[in-house]
Amino acid sequence: MGALWIRTLGPLEVVADGAPVAVGSGKLRIVLACLALRANSVVAADFLAEAVWDGHPPAQPGPQLQVYVANLRRLLEPDRAKGVASLRLASRPGGYVLSATADELDLLQFREHVAAGELAVQAGNLAGGADFLRQAVELFQGPAFPDLSDVGLLGPDLDGLEEARLDAYQDLVDVELALGLHGALLGELQRLVQEHPYRERLWASLVLALYRSDRQADALGACREARSIYAADLGIDPGARLQELETLVLRQDPSVAAPAADGHRRIRPRLDNLPAELTPLVGRDAELGEVCSLYRSEGCRLVTVTGPGGTGKTRLALAAAAQLGERMADGVGWVNLAPLTQAQQVAGAIAATLGLKDWGGEDPLKIASRFLRTRRLLLVLDNFEHLEEAWPVVLDMLTAAPDLRILTTSRRRLGLRAEYEYELAPLALPPVDPPLPPSQLREVPAVKLFVTRGRAVRPHFDVDARNAAVITRLCHRLDGLPLAIELAAAQLRNISEASLLDDLELSLASLPAAFRDLPDRQRTLTATIAWSYELLGKDERLLFDQLGVFAADPTAAAVDAICGRVADAKPESEALPSEDLLSALARHSLLRRYTDRSGSSRVSMLHSIREFARDRLCLIDNPAAVRRGHAHYYLGLAERLGPQLWGHGQLEAFRLLHADAPDLRAALLWAAGPDGSTDVALQLVGQLWHYWELTGDVAEQCATAVSLVDGTQEAAPALLAPALSGAATLCWTVGRYDQAADFHGRALRAFGRAGNNRGAAWTTMCLAVQAAQSDDIGTAERLAAEALLMTGASHRTRVAALIVLSRLAFYAGDHDRALELSKKCADLTRPLGDRWLLGNTLVNLAESREQAGEYDTAEHLLYEALGALLELGAHGNIVAILESIAGVYVAQHRVERAIRLLGSTDAYRIDRGLPLYPAEQRRIDLVITRARTEAGLIRFGIAWAAGKALTLTQAANEVLRGRNRRSRTVPDAGQSRPSAPSPPENVLDPAPW
Repeated sequence: MGALWIRTLGPLEVVADGAPVAVGSGKLRIVLACLALRANSVVAADFLAEAVWDGHPPAQPGPQLQVYVANLRRLLEPDRAKGVASLRLASRPGGYVLSATADELDLLQFREHVAAGELAVQAGNLAGGADFLRQAVELFQGPAFPDLSDVGLLGPDLDGLEEARLDAYQDLVDVELALGLHGALLGELQRLVQEHPYRERLWASLVLALYRSDRQADALGACREARSIYAADLGIDPGARLQELETLVLRQDPSVAAPAADGHRRIRPRLDNLPAELTPLVGRDAELGEVCSLYRSEGCRLVTVTGPGGTGKTRLALAAAAQLGERMADGVGWVNLAPLTQAQQVAGAIAATLGLKDWGGEDPLKIASRFLRTRRLLLVLDNFEHLEEAWPVVLDMLTAAPDLRILTTSRRRLGLRAEYEYELAPLALPPVDPPLPPSQLREVPAVKLFVTRGRAVRPHFDVDARNAAVITRLCHRLDGLPLAIELAAAQLRNISEASLLDDLELSLASLPAAFRDLPDRQRTLTATIAWSYELLGKDERLLFDQLGVFAADPTAAAVDAICGRVADAKPESEALPSEDLLSALARHSLLRRYTDRSGSSRVSMLHSIREFARDRLCLIDNPAAVRRGHAHYYLGLAERLGPQLWGHGQLEAFRLLHADAPDLRAALLWAAGPDGSTDVALQLVGQLWHYWELTGDVAEQCATAVSLVDGTQEAAPALLAPALSGAATLCWTVGRYDQAADFHGRALRAFGRAGNNRGAAWTTMCLAVQAAQSDDIGTAERLAAEALLMTGASHRTRVAALIVLSRLAFYAGDHDRALELSKKCADLTRPLGDRWLLGNTLVNLAESREQAGEYDTAEHLLYEALGALLELGAHGNIVAILESIAGVYVAQHRVERAIRLLGSTDAYRIDRGLPLYPAEQRRIDLVITRARTEAGLIRFGIAWAAGKALTLTQAANEVLRGRNRRSRTVPDAGQSRPSAPSPPENVLDPAPW
């Protein structure tokens, strides 16, 4: 077939083999238009006759139609030889078919561009989608198929085509609004609403374009104009969408603000958790430029800043990350490795920094690598030297993520082929002979830092002719090490520069003469810290040594309880309290005092100084006693706060445990170690497993707990049973179901031997949950019923057993019983004050209400559940609540909000490796399908991309804002807020045992 182009979306035009073809006869044009309208499909001869003669065909229309078809074949295929069948316009039984491709017929090209635009938008390529849609609508050069406008038979076809054109135009507008092109769209939209005043989507787009162009008053005016037109012409109000948009504009809601307009719409937020710069970077301008320039080298993706402790590697990395991050599309992630004690913890710390806190039992390295695979991001790993065996983590991430850049700080290089090493030397020093005049000396980097930090304790400190020589010698004595300079400068609060130099020379006199020539500057930093240490009194030194037992920032109360009163061969009445000694150490700049969010006074030490204290701890008399005291103190903290996690004190208990999580972990690791205490370790697991469950950070703790209980056979049942139950729950959380069942069985027997009926009832309920999840319905029902009736079962255990029975009824299709039990569970849970359990019961009740068609009530319950869990911070359950809310939204035809939520939860699950169970996946897939069907591909794609850009917290806050906007009388939530009857006595003790 020869080249062909047929234009039908406007005045009919035909170009065959590069030459325009005149289609003169009106009836011939109608035949061609009919065939083009249904191109590549057989058009019945009877249908053509009805169209050509407008419902009044002659008695024998066939011969005349054959003439029209023959003429068209000659026009469309001028070079076709006589006697050769036409491939362009072929005869078929009962009719004819016009064969054409999208390159030959504008109608097909229009449909192809629309489909391509939809696919591009669904893939997140909004700019590409807009290009396709713009090409599609620009194909229309006037009314489509004008030769058919008076053919009544084809009225529905033409109406449908016009509707498709307007839908494509509206989709284009939506996409370009999402790209931030609101200003350029204003004229088009104003014309479109005048031409099509009853299309609500166009009015909504105009309102958005006006608002995003800083014309809020005009946007509200457009809302009023639309309302007036609808009322006057149609006698109705605008739909809910336009009404809600008016409210959002009036309140200047962030959800209607303009997106980024850089042509590359972001579908995910930038990461930026760089610590604030507490002090300026002094004397490192050249080094900063050199580190940044390394990443401009071809193929450079990993830079390690090496050098002795105290050279300022962290401070330089922070400044470099701030500069480099401006060129990284997905931002910068800062990972502080200093608190970690094992190489196995590095992947988890990286995942947590990336916001991937709920791992669902999966390897955090795999989750982090999957998250980074498509991101252009700089990851800073600070203080790597004590975790050098974690180098495979760096290599795996670089291999998995081609656009990832990594900056590490360490005292030694990682030893990878991809690594560029930048050795950071001490600060430049001034010449000693001849000395520089003060004006020049101030600008030497080491002196500049010394003066800057000196002014922090002596505001008018400066270099002058009297002290220039002393300051020069001081900087040389300190080897130009920034940390050493800062510690020394802090002493200017109490002594002169000359006295400081005398003290420094005295304390360093015993160092080897070759000290400066050593390539490893660790000794210099150690000497600097040791010098500060030597300035302490005996009591201060002993307390400093004992502070090496802490893993993070202890409270002053913890320091006092563990380290106690320290006597310097003095009567007890003369011993200094630890509070006074801490203040003395703070004055020596060896630690920092601060007050945390709860009002507790805490102690913070630089990592290098804490390392020094840990080394000193090993040298004191009986360091095991200090470690034992540390473990017992934090066991006491766990015993005090752990039970409160189940009741009204849950929120405060969670926050306090979270603040001391590193030391709780350190206490467990010591207690479970070879020199520790198995009894203490068992008690820590028994008290803390629910805290770990709430955080979702359970992988490491699960491994420790499993190793502990597997290796413990002879422990007292009262100690072993809670640890077994906790280990079982942790195993269940990470998907080790068989091991969980085994531990629960062992726990049940141990509780029995201990005479703990409450614990036995709780464990029986846990076994019922596992049986239900394994589809062993009979066993689940039997065990849940047993738990309800067991002597001593706690109130919480009975509620949990009822939850199991309600879920079994729901999935069995007994929705009346499921609703009844869910209401009872919610009513019984409220007296406990447990936000986590309340959230679960309210979600179950909401599902039953939704099943009954009570969508407003279900929505109200889910909002309450969401608020409870947000307050607590249990993010693992929040994602499920948002998915349930999305289901309710779809049922209420609020599909765009539903799609945004589903996009956010999908991104959250993918990034954190949290798959849905098959039944849940089927439910969510059905909700997504319904939302896509109602919204259409374009609206779905835009809303989905917007949702994926939201963090889970942002999505939850958007839901709560929507709840406030929809504030209205909500049907009773099925006694979800009853005037609770007097609860059983054991509600006052809501813990399971």
